[in-house]
Amino acid sequence: MPVSLPLESESVRCSHFALRNGIDPGGTGLAPDVIVLVEVDEPWPKPVAKHDALVELARAAQGRPEQIRLLAAVPMADEPRRVIALRPTPTGMTRSERLLCADPVGAFNDALEDDAAEVLENENGNQTLLVCTQGSHDLCCGTEGLALAEWVEAELGVEVFRVSHTGGHRFAPTAMTLPNGRMWAYLSPETTRLALDRSDASLLAAQCRGWWGAPTGPAQIAERAVLAELGFSIDTEARTVESVEADGRHDVVVTVGDAEYVVVVERGREVPTIACESPGGVPVKPGVEWAIRSGPTKRS
Repeated sequence: MPVSLPLESESVRCSHFALRNGIDPGGTGLAPDVIVLVEVDEPWPKPVAKHDALVELARAAQGRPEQIRLLAAVPMADEPRRVIALRPTPTGMTRSERLLCADPVGAFNDALEDDAAEVLENENGNQTLLVCTQGSHDLCCGTEGLALAEWVEAELGVEVFRVSHTGGHRFAPTAMTLPNGRMWAYLSPETTRLALDRSDASLLAAQCRGWWGAPTGPAQIAERAVLAELGFSIDTEARTVESVEADGRHDVVVTVGDAEYVVVVERGREVPTIACESPGGVPVKPGVEWAIRSGPTKRS
């Protein structure tokens, strides 16, 4: 069904618009080589890399061969400021921390080059949540994301980082669970609890933006389809995702342990993104959903 844009007389929040039109968040997850959290005080500018405490670190990140997503994080109360490097692995992640001292760039590089980084496996469950709360980027994240982060901090015994823009503000509240590295959209307290507990993948898969170990786009759509079929047990198996584009479609092979699953992905609806609370939603940005043509089909 085509997306219905707001009337000229309407000023709609972008996340309410996306939810009302059933826009699929799949394929919009981050997929960097490493995510680096840097604890710095708010307010955060847009883009956050213009923050006085992040300018040199952003320059250092650009000079490295790996793809780095630099995120600001609200500092923990009464704790020293840290830089935290998070890298995906096929079955979890690694985590390395350094204190932000007089040499922030040195601490940044040390965290990235840590040979003794802590290894966290998905089989031990999710213990950390990154919630986008950057209101200077989008009102929805600054209100709905903040409300979700406060609820999790009050009700659930997990580590919570309030972080800067992670993309997909139109799907707020958005978050990433760790160590499994899954990004989520349209979260409520109930679905956040299920995502942290890795419960009922068939219900939650539609809200998964993507797994950080698969490239953004069709590869994340295909991996999500396998998640919906096999459940969260796939997070404990070594995985690879390979995509080949041909004739306007993407043939994706998702390898889970010794099994291979083929998923064919193609372009779906045109799904514009509106400007949050702007009359008529203008300016409107173009976008597209991805759709499953066939699969997942297990190779014999």
